[in-house]
Amino acid sequence: MKTKLFLSVLFFGFLIKSQAQIETKVFTLNLGEPTLNSLRDSLNSNSKLVIKAKEPLAFKLYNGNPYKYKYVINHDLITFFKSDENPLENVKSALEKIEPKEKSETNNPIVAQNKINMLSDLLSKLDNQILDLKESNMSLNTTTSSNKNNLEYKSNLKQMNLHKIELENALEISKLEFQAAKSEYNFKSQYSIAFVNQHSKQAIKVIPKNQLEDEENIRLAINLLGKEYKNLKSKLDKYILIISAEDYLDKAKFEIERENYFSIYTKLISDAKDIGSEAYLFENTKKEFDENIKEINPLSVKIIDEISKMMQLKFDNYIVPIDINGKNIDVVEVTVERYDKKATNPTPDKYTYNIWVKGGVKIDISGGLFLTSLMDKEYETKDDGNNKFIYEKNRGDYEFGFGSTINVSLRGGSWVRPGLSIGALFTTNQKFQLLTGLGFIIGKEERIVLHTGLSMGRISRISDNYKTDGSVSYNLGTEGTLPMTEKFSFGHFFGVTYNFGKVKKQDE
Repeated sequence: MKTKLFLSVLFFGFLIKSQAQIETKVFTLNLGEPTLNSLRDSLNSNSKLVIKAKEPLAFKLYNGNPYKYKYVINHDLITFFKSDENPLENVKSALEKIEPKEKSETNNPIVAQNKINMLSDLLSKLDNQILDLKESNMSLNTTTSSNKNNLEYKSNLKQMNLHKIELENALEISKLEFQAAKSEYNFKSQYSIAFVNQHSKQAIKVIPKNQLEDEENIRLAINLLGKEYKNLKSKLDKYILIISAEDYLDKAKFEIERENYFSIYTKLISDAKDIGSEAYLFENTKKEFDENIKEINPLSVKIIDEISKMMQLKFDNYIVPIDINGKNIDVVEVTVERYDKKATNPTPDKYTYNIWVKGGVKIDISGGLFLTSLMDKEYETKDDGNNKFIYEKNRGDYEFGFGSTINVSLRGGSWVRPGLSIGALFTTNQKFQLLTGLGFIIGKEERIVLHTGLSMGRISRISDNYKTDGSVSYNLGTEGTLPMTEKFSFGHFFGVTYNFGKVKKQDE
């Protein structure tokens, strides 16, 4: 009983282990600039395009350019954009929902000074970090540093500089709040002044001394806000136009650019709310702000839709793993089609990749020319009075024949494979022979097969009682008929055949 239980556990353990060992074979195709490993096995760059019969197959695309091309794999449209995610959906109508908070009439100079000190300290630390980053990058050996490391350095430096700009802007606002708290007129346009100073060549230098000057600063900021939205839309359109003309996207550069546009846009949203909070403090500027927002909103929606599309872009896609286990196929055909989006009726660039199946038995039929050593003997006679001398004719060692074989081999996805051949041929004398032996299948399409082995059949020969070297004369009667007999015999053969079978492919 214990022995049976142990064997059962061992058997089921073996089944579980064998199932766990089944892994998906993934081939990746680089749609960008051709390289040595543009198409490769994900785990082994030196692997051939061969898959085991028990392995599910997945085909992955990456480094494409969906701004210029539409991609289709095995007649299924591939999308590089995540339609189920929109990282900017929460700010899409942000400008329509501005609800500025009332600003206090008096500011606390002590609080403003403490904020100035804190921001100054943060800026000093950030400057040191930027300096350290630059020094560490300069110390790298340029001959060994990769392009990826260089892009990472540029990305980190860009993020630090953007953060520095934010801190500098916040520091300027804090200084303005400190001045407002100490001045006779507690002005309300700190955000507007900071925004104009940051984006305009004609920066505001004079601190407003009354409400009219305060309102004028806010008007400058409102007008400049609209220009900044137009500038962003123009730059974004220009960038999309540039990448739409490229055959592939540089992933690292594109990620930097989309993060840059994302940061600029979200900063504009924040600036609009801050300027709006100041504009709503005065009736005249409130009306001007509302009128400008009506013009900015449609532009903002277009910007955010394009940036959202950029943020949703994923750089690779794939077909769901195909299970070929148990299917009588030789190859899985993967077809990639690329359509130019700008063309009215585009003719696709079509690329077909054959993933050959390894494992399982393959049976094909071929036919062609054979040479066999199993052949009829022919004789001639010479007169010796009433008798005749018998001589064997020299017909050579082989006879031609035409025939067909059934070839059994193991699928291997290789250019040369051994196999077993069984078949038959007819000689030029209309004799039937059976064939069995080895075949060497040449080519993945398996069009040529080389054969050798054993031939079997009946042959005609003179009776064993007669010598055929002319040493003895025989009385063959008035007709001179030679005493021929037929017997079953064995020989060998060579052959070259053409494979009639076609490569069996995975059904679409």
